[in-house]
Amino acid sequence: MPSDTIRVEKGSGRATVTIDRPAKRNAMTAGTFADLRATIEDVDRESTDVLTIRGSEGDFSAGVDMSSVPEWAEADPLEVRDGLEEVQAALDAIESLDAPVIAAVEGFVLGGGVELALACDLRIASSTAEFGFPEASLGLAMDLGGGQKLPGFVGEGRAKYLLLTGKRIDAERAREIGLVEERVPEEEFDDRIEALEGRVASQPTYALALAKRQVQAARPAHLDREMGTAIYHAIAAYQEEETQQRVEDFLDR
Repeated sequence: MPSDTIRVEKGSGRATVTIDRPAKRNAMTAGTFADLRATIEDVDRESTDVLTIRGSEGDFSAGVDMSSVPEWAEADPLEVRDGLEEVQAALDAIESLDAPVIAAVEGFVLGGGVELALACDLRIASSTAEFGFPEASLGLAMDLGGGQKLPGFVGEGRAKYLLLTGKRIDAERAREIGLVEERVPEEEFDDRIEALEGRVASQPTYALALAKRQVQAARPAHLDREMGTAIYHAIAAYQEEETQQRVEDFLDR
């Protein structure tokens, strides 16, 4: 499907989805997430053995584009909720896809960019990748599942450390704590992604789909409910005057 923010390449049972907003470090708008969801649903209707998600021009994603967030102050909270539910639906589409999904992460992987990567099945990081959660510094609450899913990857203590300090970590540290499965030198990155795609695609998709579901079944039973609660946390946090000022200051930089 045509999109101004998403590019798709398909061939030989493989698909690559590229977030294409390089001027914004591939920060994602509501429209980007809507395009991503439509693209995933399109891939789901085809015979796809493996899907890779990456960003254009050396960055995975700097997170959610903040330019529309100030509108929340005047918007109907239920409209904001509906919009955030649509964003979460894009990540749900990734997790429910039968084909394995690889996050090929490099450069900026911040906030919502990390949350997008966590929705994928495998995360392979270039040595250029830099991870971080800047939400707390802006007075914002996470709304795409990072707070709920991150402890399952790195443990509760490390999750709190990353979320509460906002400290960025490099690809090697991300590998050490379990945030990504592999750290690859920049010059070998594309070859490694291609090799992994080939290995995964060589196996029966139906068997991999069953394996995905078995692993996901081990998640806490309350995870889906808390994903919904996160939306209300995000709406409540933005009602604070300090948050509104911090966001305005960030956008004015």
